[in-house]
Amino acid sequence: MLEQIAIRTDPIVYFVVLFPLSLGVLYLGYRYGTRAGAHADEKAGWAFSVGQAAIFGLIALILGFSFSFAVGKFETRRSLIVSETDAVRAAYLRAGFLSAPRARQFRMLLVEYTKTRLQTYASIRVSVANPRLHQRGDELQGRLWVLAAGTARRDPRSPFIADLTRSVIEIIDVAEAQEAALNNHVPTAVIGIVLLCTLIGAFLIGLTFGRAKAPHPVLSLLFCLLFAATDFTIVDLDHPQGGFIALDVAPLHETLLDMTRRQGWGLIPPSV
Repeated sequence: MLEQIAIRTDPIVYFVVLFPLSLGVLYLGYRYGTRAGAHADEKAGWAFSVGQAAIFGLIALILGFSFSFAVGKFETRRSLIVSETDAVRAAYLRAGFLSAPRARQFRMLLVEYTKTRLQTYASIRVSVANPRLHQRGDELQGRLWVLAAGTARRDPRSPFIADLTRSVIEIIDVAEAQEAALNNHVPTAVIGIVLLCTLIGAFLIGLTFGRAKAPHPVLSLLFCLLFAATDFTIVDLDHPQGGFIALDVAPLHETLLDMTRRQGWGLIPPSV
């Protein structure tokens, strides 16, 4: 359930901690390199270069896969927002085939449900999904289904009513799929490997500078900054709504505005 989404560490914490930590590891590598480099011969230097290139290649591969993994999960959540918007809009339009009182009742429930969904996304943005909002959403889904299914039983031959019931089912299915997507994160082990790769990369860079007895402070800062920023972005993409890269719920919000403009209802959020 949405309420099961735990409060995860803010992505910026990873950057704030990892950047100075990687600088410190790089410095340790530099100090070790200055000592080890004095006793290294040409063959040892060649072997070190080959090994370093292999390790950096592996690190790049791991970071690339991790980044792609996080982006894929984010895109899934984003596409579900669009699917949810389409389902709500279709249900609103198909409700026009109901009798006037039932159409108004159905559309009022749909507007309230959409507001509740937006409030749910907003609560995740702040901290964690509000259980009361989740329960309210389930209740409104049930009421929408009872209204659509009851009409379908009275007029089982109408294809328009059948389409309306399918729209309600789509709304419920998409909400459940989004629930699962919001709770599906990059495994902690993968995040740990990414952080380990960053520290190993920093140590190797410091070791290289130490063997050459050339600290290159600007390059060191840039390297640690880029690695920390990459790790931060991977973690940020994995946060459904709590990071800097948040899901865009504008399509759902625009649909709510359109529905309320058509019906002339106010935008006061329902009590929850």
